[in-house]
Amino acid sequence: MMLQMIRQDTLANNLANVNTAGFKKDTVIAQDFPSLLIRRIGETTGRSQEIGRLGTGSAVRQIVTDYGAGAYKATENSFDLALGSDCFFSIETPEGVRYSRNGAFSVDSEGRLVNTNGQPVLGAYGHIYIDGAFVVDERGNVVQDGEIVDTLDIVRFPDKSMLVKVGDDLFSVVNQEAEVAVNPQVLQGYLESSNVNAVKEMVDLITVVRAYEVMQKVVQAEDQTLDKLINQAG
Repeated sequence: MMLQMIRQDTLANNLANVNTAGFKKDTVIAQDFPSLLIRRIGETTGRSQEIGRLGTGSAVRQIVTDYGAGAYKATENSFDLALGSDCFFSIETPEGVRYSRNGAFSVDSEGRLVNTNGQPVLGAYGHIYIDGAFVVDERGNVVQDGEIVDTLDIVRFPDKSMLVKVGDDLFSVVNQEAEVAVNPQVLQGYLESSNVNAVKEMVDLITVVRAYEVMQKVVQAEDQTLDKLINQAG
């Protein structure tokens, strides 16, 4: 039942972020507890007879993030940027540099390029300042008046299993150095949608709820059986 509760929470979070640009869905991987070998002791001989194995339940092994690319949607907004697969924007946060595929950017009161949480997007020279019209080419160069004023700090990670989700669209990295993305294939005026399939997640959510209800009834039946046994013994 606890496993199904965690699955339900994970599916609900996926559905809640179905419209979050660059969001990557999570999947719960389960594992079973070690099974027990059941034996019956003979009433007269005292010898044991093997009956079989009894499962002892299951638990969460890990929660895995699916980094598959979402669909690209044209927005005609020059501040919206999408990346090719395997690449991440670098975002400055109070806890340090974090990484994101959510390219829904804007400009704050200081003229800095920021994400939806108001956190600065990092470039080769630190914060990226935008003043007037600009163009971002496929390599992440920010061009104004025909000159490159900065380059987006876009990175990739050989082993994405070392990434840890921080919130809905940020990632931190453990024991791994980010590599500079040579060809990030930046698309200006586009956003990457989440890779959540809302219909599939809803079907999975219904299945999980039904499984939880079945297990709940099993526990209730076992409790009633034990209650009768105790009362009869008394």
